[in-house]
Amino acid sequence: MWILKIEMLVLALVLAALAVCALKAAPATVNKLEKLCRNRIAGLLLCLPCALLCVPLAVPVTPEAVVPWLYPLAVVLPVLSFRHLDHYAARGVAFLLILAGYDIVHYAFDFRVAGAGAVTVIMLLCGIAGIWLAAKPCTLRDIFRKCAVSSAWKYSVAACGVLGAVTALYTLIRSVF
Repeated sequence: MWILKIEMLVLALVLAALAVCALKAAPATVNKLEKLCRNRIAGLLLCLPCALLCVPLAVPVTPEAVVPWLYPLAVVLPVLSFRHLDHYAARGVAFLLILAGYDIVHYAFDFRVAGAGAVTVIMLLCGIAGIWLAAKPCTLRDIFRKCAVSSAWKYSVAACGVLGAVTALYTLIRSVF
């Protein structure tokens, strides 16, 4: 349970940080934001814990002969990806959005969180955004570029980030009290 609470907190922080980045996007700062999407350290810091958290979800559908290899692979693959994948931070954000969306939706219904329907819709949208980013990680860079030249994009992206962060924080607070 404490792992889920940490996951909700990290999701809230990452979405809030993305909202701040969107608000700070300007033609002069867009290069820094583009580099942030490719940051390998940030990508590893997001992908490694997410991969480890996926192992218990994979065990029921994995052949028994492969189960002992899941944890070593969950460590080795993100480390190997550090050198070989581009836009690693964007992929890490995608991984976090998918995993946290899945876990928070299940938590909201298992523990009967008030407003579970709204939490579900918002977290499913976060998961969809994660799948979209996973399929095309350069999309996050393109979103920052759009935010730099369009205030409609800037405030829409920031609002989505804040909505996701507030939803994760709400679920976290409901899990504590």
